[in-house]
Amino acid sequence: MLSRRALVATALVLTATATVTLTGFAQGKYPTRPIEVVVPYAPGGGTDNLMRMIVSIIDENKWSPQPITVNNRAGGSGAVGYNYLVGKKGNPHVVAGATPFVVSGKIQGRINANHRDGMTILMIVAVDELMLSVRSDSPYRTLEDFVKAAKASPAKLTIGGTGTNTEDHIFTHLFEEAAGIKVKYVPFNSGGEVTTALLGGHVDAAVENPNEVIAQVEAGKARNLAVAAEKRMADAKDVPTFAEKGYTFYWNQYRGVVGPADMGAEAVRWWQETLKKVVTSQRWQEAYIKKNLLTPTDWTGDEANKYLDGLNSKYEKVLANLGAIKK
Repeated sequence: MLSRRALVATALVLTATATVTLTGFAQGKYPTRPIEVVVPYAPGGGTDNLMRMIVSIIDENKWSPQPITVNNRAGGSGAVGYNYLVGKKGNPHVVAGATPFVVSGKIQGRINANHRDGMTILMIVAVDELMLSVRSDSPYRTLEDFVKAAKASPAKLTIGGTGTNTEDHIFTHLFEEAAGIKVKYVPFNSGGEVTTALLGGHVDAAVENPNEVIAQVEAGKARNLAVAAEKRMADAKDVPTFAEKGYTFYWNQYRGVVGPADMGAEAVRWWQETLKKVVTSQRWQEAYIKKNLLTPTDWTGDEANKYLDGLNSKYEKVLANLGAIKK
């Protein structure tokens, strides 16, 4: 029979063991509450399509024990949503769709932090090309037609794009420089709004990602004039590059998932492992990558951060030319 002292010692050991077990269980249970996925743009654009596809694949495979909700927090060409994310420092249950604005926003003074000092890059999942698109009934049948008309009427033709001083705006600026033309850039809140404006005849042309306009092209409502890539897209070989038409410039954008700073190693690991399963799934490869003419990637950690580091000088130069950097 155990003595009173032995019984007390045994109880303490059991209590300590239970505490360690429960603590370890709790720490390994991420996510422990619903996850908010922030899209810093209005519904219908490339980032919205990306995050809803990722969440849909996670949901259908039941990879998350907690619900995941997509919230569009549009405004300021992405600044509203990303500043909201930065303000969630240490909160592992808020993530966002990542665009190059994660880098360029701080350069412009529109986001309080970037990928190094206020966010956690979880994975860069794809590289998305940028194209110039028109309606199918547009008088501009070719890129040469558009350039000729723009030279004949400087600052009269309109090109729609998502946001101000963003990828689409930069694309338009580089196109103007390469072709020696001047157009009027018209900003919208999302790629979905840009496409709607294009089809409604509110702009003459639009800067589009393949995933934003491919359905309209297939339906015979829109036509792509050229892509700002180094070579033609494998699944859209009928679309010429700007360079082969004599207007040499290249510009694309990455797509990924980002969290706030200090979100915790366990949450980072869960997201990276889950995203790895997403990007290797058949649905992702066929219904997202191939369908939307994207280049697949799965960059994490140092690889992802060094890629983003390399974008800094590019954005500093072109944004300075646009007068977008605050003194």
